[in-house]
Amino acid sequence: MLAKKDFVSPPKLVAAAASLFGGEITLDPASSEHANSIVQAEKYFDWRNNGLKQEWKSKNIYLYPPRDVSLKSEQPKSDLLFTKISYFKKSNQRVWLETAYKKWLKREFNEGIILLTSSEVALISMQKIGIDLPMCILKEHPRLLEDNKKLKPIKHSKVFGFVFYMPPIQDYQTRIHDFHRQYSDLGRVYL
Repeated sequence: MLAKKDFVSPPKLVAAAASLFGGEITLDPASSEHANSIVQAEKYFDWRNNGLKQEWKSKNIYLYPPRDVSLKSEQPKSDLLFTKISYFKKSNQRVWLETAYKKWLKREFNEGIILLTSSEVALISMQKIGIDLPMCILKEHPRLLEDNKKLKPIKHSKVFGFVFYMPPIQDYQTRIHDFHRQYSDLGRVYL
């Protein structure tokens, strides 16, 4: 389940995603009213209408998952008939990344940007889960904001930032090149 209170993405990272998407973000599946004042997605899901349980039919997504943990009862059930899935307490960032990856493979959305602030989840996703996507490791700690009306920057935030890109099938190579060009000023890009 989504946390009722979490953090908001830095405007600089949201602007980079919007620029990559041609100026608009169509869906933020893990957001809030305050966060969407920064993201300005056409549609968003907050903790009350849990985006993990929704369809993400959209042109693109911007996702900064909650930073708390997800109990096994709160995790989406697998739709694979003969695959045994282990449900255990997991980072919500991992649950949301896995969900986004599955929805991208099903083509519920065309392309997406996912910001993770958990280095453990970023490594697990590549090494154990096998999610192989273009990624930017940010050179600066992301300046997260408080999720309230004031949107004040969090002081002394020492989280690392990992931006994953889920490119569209159409113009796959061109869009990966666009991602590299857009994010190479923000950090080290791996394709």
